[in-house]
Amino acid sequence: MSLLASICLAATLSQSQSGELPRKPLLGIQFQPNTTTVAAATAGGSAEGILKPGDQITSINKKPTPTLPELLAQIPALESNKSYEVTITRDGKPETLTIKMKERPREVSPDYDVIYSHVVSNGKRIRTIITKPKKEGKFPVFFMMQGLGQFSMDYSLQGNAGPYIEFVRHFAKKDFVTIRVEKPGIGDAEGGPYVETDFHTEGDVYLQALRDIKTKPYANADRVFLFGHSMGGTFGPWVVSQEPVYGFIPSSTIYKTWTEYWLENVRRQNDLSGMSRTEIDKYAKADAVIQSLVLVEDWSPAQLLEKFPHYKPYIDGYFAADQTKMMGRTLDFWRQLAKLNLPELWTKVNCHTLILRGEFDWVCTDEDHFMIRDQLNRQNPGSATYERIPNSFHGFTFAKSNEDAKQNASQPFNPAVITVMEDWINVQLGKSQKN
Repeated sequence: MSLLASICLAATLSQSQSGELPRKPLLGIQFQPNTTTVAAATAGGSAEGILKPGDQITSINKKPTPTLPELLAQIPALESNKSYEVTITRDGKPETLTIKMKERPREVSPDYDVIYSHVVSNGKRIRTIITKPKKEGKFPVFFMMQGLGQFSMDYSLQGNAGPYIEFVRHFAKKDFVTIRVEKPGIGDAEGGPYVETDFHTEGDVYLQALRDIKTKPYANADRVFLFGHSMGGTFGPWVVSQEPVYGFIPSSTIYKTWTEYWLENVRRQNDLSGMSRTEIDKYAKADAVIQSLVLVEDWSPAQLLEKFPHYKPYIDGYFAADQTKMMGRTLDFWRQLAKLNLPELWTKVNCHTLILRGEFDWVCTDEDHFMIRDQLNRQNPGSATYERIPNSFHGFTFAKSNEDAKQNASQPFNPAVITVMEDWINVQLGKSQKN
């Protein structure tokens, strides 16, 4: 299978926080597998009409690029509307070309206005992408808070970038203000790198974006609906406990302690993957030690390995070679998450709440969602509703069973979840009009 590295990257900016957050450039190159040789220059990119298939890039801005990872590492130093020298080998001969960086496209829609704005979090400018109806007035807000992962929320709603686009596009066309926010170091956002950020640093991005959207003249600050999916549903009570919303939609998420959740999750996933029950038991015992001692008791991986050398295969599988990261994030990220008292945070959530989970979501459990619903309804009777979406996986793509969801990851989106969300939101807005 061919590897195409599509580059939409550019500068980590050192400019002041004042003024508009600059748009990053689109270089627009697809590479031949594991090489610095151009497979294609994509339409609309900076390299279009300059680089050709077969060109081998040997340096950018006078910095050698002998390997693809080294080439990709050069891209964050580039800025939109500036020109750079690119040295290539074409037909066996070296050439030096000049490429002026074009900024990434901005979406334009006949259905809504698109506003590229930013908030400041921990001293860094973070990109927000807002849509608003083309008419005058104040409109309810749909805030999309994404899950774990190193991916951008900066995409055209005219495209097909996965399940999140389905939610945002739907409400953007329904006279809602919608808002998406990048994570530090992703897309145009300053800060990061993403993998270096901790839980509280990332969480503050969502908190500041929520506070900011309430100040917009076209947003009804009293009718904000926040949709937190997966890890976004875990950030959700942390954010909402500090900045109230009118409606909260946590989905595909957790309520128990992280260490409890992780043991259940790994057992469930290993079973679906065909691991023997004997091996699953061994895995669970190792996990119980690793998660508790490293994340709750703050042991270092080196201390863990010294005390439990027989768990070395499991320890090596969890931690980066330098032992500063676990499963792609800093140890601080996981430690802060593991030490959260989620039930305590939920005591501070006092709003209409719709809790969602796909029927065949093997990443999380019904029980956690029941626990959220039951706690909220004890605190404020009738405030919380739980809906299980039939034939759906974690991201609300179609699935026929847990096994089907595990084996067939690329399934179409199940729009039934949007119907449930919209019906519930309309009920809440109807209630608000009577108050």
